[in-house]
Amino acid sequence: MVEITSATPQYSVRPATEADVPQIDTIVNYEIKTSVSNFNYGPRSAEEGLTWFRSTVAGGYPILVATTVVDDQEVVAGYSSLGGFRHKDGYRFTAEYSLYIHHEHRRRGLGRILLKDLLVEAKARDFHAIIGSISEGNEGSLNLAAEFGFRVVGTMRENGRKFDRWIDNTFVELLL
Repeated sequence: MVEITSATPQYSVRPATEADVPQIDTIVNYEIKTSVSNFNYGPRSAEEGLTWFRSTVAGGYPILVATTVVDDQEVVAGYSSLGGFRHKDGYRFTAEYSLYIHHEHRRRGLGRILLKDLLVEAKARDFHAIIGSISEGNEGSLNLAAEFGFRVVGTMRENGRKFDRWIDNTFVELLL
């Protein structure tokens, strides 16, 4: 995978392991608590995290992590993954992507590197279409998707609810 170097720290991207799940859960739970990028209301438990990891990998989908070393400990700074789009035979070549960066490691190019490597994995696994769902107000994610050639295929108005308000989601698609 790719090694990312900025002024400090240095990052590398690799396939995730079960040992990474607690740190991935920390990233996800922060987003659940503070943003509309994840529509769960309550935190993901350790058991739910392991179930997600195992079912994603068993389904033939990749999970990648961007890591760095802090105080001699490897830290997961972000992750990307593919998952099922719809669970019918005819959709088996379509996957939905997720990408989250730990709030302390944003604006360092990690999203770009994780998405690039995830798309390489998608091609290697013979996926044809990659779908993303981006919540309103997340212009950074829309811009990142556009950089990679994703096109907006529609916005679903008020299809999610969180923090006592209705939220729109824009769907993007990339054909590989």
